[in-house]
Amino acid sequence: MFKEYWPFPEKIGAEESVKGFAARNWMFSVVWLILLTVPSVADEAGRAERDAISACVADNAHTGTLVERSANGEFVAGTGQRFLATDIDFLPAENASHSSSNIGDDPKGSQTLEAIPAGPANRWGLIPAWIVVRNGDTLELLQADELETGGAIFVPERASGSCARHLRQAESSAREQKTGIWARGKDAPVHSVTDLENLEAAAGNYVIASGRIVSLGKTRSTRYLNFGRYWKTDFTVTLKASDEDRFDAILSQNGWRIENLANKTVEIRGVVQVRDGPLIALRHPEQLVVIEDKRAGRGG
Repeated sequence: MFKEYWPFPEKIGAEESVKGFAARNWMFSVVWLILLTVPSVADEAGRAERDAISACVADNAHTGTLVERSANGEFVAGTGQRFLATDIDFLPAENASHSSSNIGDDPKGSQTLEAIPAGPANRWGLIPAWIVVRNGDTLELLQADELETGGAIFVPERASGSCARHLRQAESSAREQKTGIWARGKDAPVHSVTDLENLEAAAGNYVIASGRIVSLGKTRSTRYLNFGRYWKTDFTVTLKASDEDRFDAILSQNGWRIENLANKTVEIRGVVQVRDGPLIALRHPEQLVVIEDKRAGRGG
């Protein structure tokens, strides 16, 4: 009976036996690999999320405070402290035709929110924080979830390195799938740098602007990225000359520097001002991404 399932050479011939054994061995290996891969994919995803959270919270990981999400989007602790989710921006409810994530809406009470401070309180007493969501053994970063569901846009203020990449990838996923605010077509928060009328109409709002840099300029204190030939009316981006090295450190990871961005297509994000035409002042390197030559592996 045993020999029917384990073909020895003396029964069916050495060559056929080896082939049969190899086939059975291969099938067994495939099944075993599948069984091993299913849980490992989930484990890998969980590890990636925990690593991203660790990268964002950095040295403040042990200073979290339990909070509840309020109706106006703040996160309130039992002590009365108020927190806001850093590095994302929720669009005004009256303009947003989308449904955001369900984080914070937990009728069964199995979910907890923890605010981990990322900086000092602002003028309104709100403390910028990373909001970590714990559901049993599962950890999530609220910022990433909101970006991935199209409920917010990425606003780089404190994120850098792998933390910034994690948040940008979450937003990119929603943009590619046209989820949430990205399903709004021309009303999505992305503008062409040549659409001056819409850019000026967006003054005071956080937007994303995309287009080609026409020329560069520099004074002792300021670096200028000009998106048109007439600086009195065209869209302009500025950054402090003292910050140029910080921007170059990030850009150089993809082979760029501020000084060689003329004629390159970029994506800028920030608050629109109107000063001799629409203007965005950059303060964080992640506000500027080179999008030209992506197919060749260049750019952000």
